[in-house]
Formats: sequence, C-alpha cells, structure tokens
Amino acid sequence: MPYYSIDQLKPGMILATDVTDMSGRLLLSKGQAIAPKHLNIFRMWGVPEVQVQDDREDGPDDAPAVDPEVMRQTAESLKSAFSGNDLNHPAVAEIFRQAVFHRSRSGVSQTVEMPTVAAKDSAPSSSGLEMRQKLRNLDIKLPEAPTIIFKLNDTIADPFSSSDDIAQVISKSPGLAAQLLRIVNSAFYGFPSRIDSISRAVTVIGSKEISALAAGIATMEIFKDIPKNVFDTQAFTHHSLTCGVLARILAAGGNIRNTEQLFVAGLLHDIGRMVMFKYFPRQVGTMLAAAADGESCLYDVEKRIMGFRHTDIAADLFEKWKFPVALSQNVAFHHRPASAQDPARAAVIHLADIIAHALGEGKSGEWCIPTLDAAAWDKLKISPQTLATIIPQAIHHLNFLTSIFTGES
Repeated sequence: MPYYSIDQLKPGMILATDVTDMSGRLLLSKGQAIAPKHLNIFRMWGVPEVQVQDDREDGPDDAPAVDPEVMRQTAESLKSAFSGNDLNHPAVAEIFRQAVFHRSRSGVSQTVEMPTVAAKDSAPSSSGLEMRQKLRNLDIKLPEAPTIIFKLNDTIADPFSSSDDIAQVISKSPGLAAQLLRIVNSAFYGFPSRIDSISRAVTVIGSKEISALAAGIATMEIFKDIPKNVFDTQAFTHHSLTCGVLARILAAGGNIRNTEQLFVAGLLHDIGRMVMFKYFPRQVGTMLAAAADGESCLYDVEKRIMGFRHTDIAADLFEKWKFPVALSQNVAFHHRPASAQDPARAAVIHLADIIAHALGEGKSGEWCIPTLDAAAWDKLKISPQTLATIIPQAIHHLNFLTSIFTGES
C-alpha cells in the first residue's frame, strides 16, 4: 500500500491503515474515505503522510515513484549495518522497511557510509582510568552555566518562584530565549495560538520542561567549534536532533510522561562523543580508522582505544554539571536500557537512536545500527505498526527544527 503526503491526497481516497496523531489518538479509521475536512485535521495534528489503498485510479499523478531496483540496492546496502540485529524481529523488520523506503525516496545516501577517517594515530599509552580522570579534570563549562542553567535550576527549586521569575532568568540570554520560542511555536508542539513570551511558555509547557529544553540548547552550543577535519558538527547535530524528535514522539505514543526531558535526552544522547571530538581529536582519528574497516562498531572501538565509552563520559559530565539524575540515566544507559533506574524511559532513547541511524539522517561517527534490546522494546508497549506513523511524523518536523539548532535560516 503506497504512502502519500498530505498535499498529494485527493478526497475520496480510502485509508489503508488507521491515522493517529503523535499521542496515538485516532483521527480517521482504516477503510474510511478521505474528505476535505480530514485533510485540515491531518495538517492540524502534524500528520505528514498516510497510507491509502492502491486499487484506485485517481491516485495523485505526482506521487513519488520509487524504482524497485533502487529499493533492492538500498536494502542490500543496509543489511551489513543491521548485521547485529535480528531482521525477523517485528520492530526491527519495520524499522528496516521504513529505512529502505525513506533512503530510497528522499535522496538520503542509499549506502551506509563508513566514518570519516581523520589522521590515524597509535592507541594512547594512558590507561582508561587515567584518560577518564584527565577528562574529569578538564574545565568544561556550559555557556553561561553559572548565570543561566544553575540559576534556572535554583529558581525552579524555589517553591515561591513564579513563571515570570523563570522567564527573567532565561531572558538574560536573548539567543536562548529566541530559540526556545521558535521551538515551542513550531508544528512540533502544535499549539493553536502563538506563544509570544517565555513566561507564557513556562505556564503552558511547564517549568521543568522549559528548563530541560534550555539545558539541551545550551549544551549543544558549547561544541559548535569542533574543527571540520575532526568531525562534521552539523551532521552530528542533525543526527542528535533526529534522535530527540523521535524520542519525544515515541514517548507520546507509549504514554510516557515528561516528553520534553526525553527530547533533550535524545538530543544529548551522544554528547560524550562530542567531548571526545573536542578534547581527544588524536584518539578520535584512531577510533574512526579502526571502525572504518567495518568489523567493529564505534561503540566497541571506544572501549578498546580510550578505555571507556562515550556513555561513561556523558555520566561524568552530567554529574559535574549537576544535571537531573533522570536525564543522565536516560543518556548514560541508552545502549543498555535494562541497567537504568527507569528502563522504559532509557528504552525510548535506545529505540530512537536505532531508528535515527537506520534512517541515515545525520551522522554520529557510528556506521552500524545499534542492536535492539528486545526486552527494552517489550517495555515500551508500542506496536511495530505504530512505527509506520511515528517515523514519518518525526521526519516531517526535522527540517525546521534542524534550522533552529544549526543557525540556518
């Protein structure tokens, strides 16, 4: 059954599957004919495309046709990256199907690219413990952290503080305030009226949620100056944002609360790798070269070369910056969600990361698709069929949000 974007639909087409919003609420049932009013409802709730029955002759003339040979080649190229996964698992099978379709139709590279290799260097002589201690001793600070992030946390913790108090703290950084307002006014949130002040955003979304968004934006800012010969930070930001968007929509689909914190956890899930790129560029060259042979995933190479993984760095960094434990847990255990204090929330980031890699949206330095933890999938209580709605919804929101985080117009 073909998928058509909302702009390609015509009244009278018959739905092949149920259409739901990102919270899983049913908008129109399978087998129903699409009416003009339904098109407005789909747009209002951010539904980018739907699946319709393919036995009608009045399908859209400009529907994007995908060459079956391109699909076949894309599927073949993806199999090696999925080698650590069981393609017979229903969730993996659906992610694979969506990835093949997305890559074939959208122009995302049909092949899985190996990491860009910097100058190869020998493995460091220092032990992993010494390297990690060196990291802990580095003076890594969030931009304006003493006056913005920490002050914000103190204000939120004060039971007598108001939304105006929180807004005043955020407004001390005009750039941060502007980014927050652009995000909350995007279709990603879908509020019916414009939110024109931080105070209003705090009231509507919540103080903890706004704080989490502010922390995520500020954290990404600190790593924008990584040289391109070490890694493409815009591609990394795009991958991170893809994971964040997917995490928020997956959480909503699984009825998991505090979706903004999961958006931020997705955004920051690989922040430890950014620390490696910025402070250990020589070792990064060694790791990328070792992973480029296709025999080991970068996640495993990190342990062999550095003595620790990017998730360990994230845990150290978040502890140093006094970030919430829940946020740290979701990031630090996104490869091992069963070990987290709240396995279901860590599983959201785990699944979002897998899907982001599969779609090929952005780059993290990792060439292989992380292995799905079947137990983590079961905890989410999301059906594989739901992924067919969640993934297109995430892609629909990506371009605009990426422009906010990369500074593009």
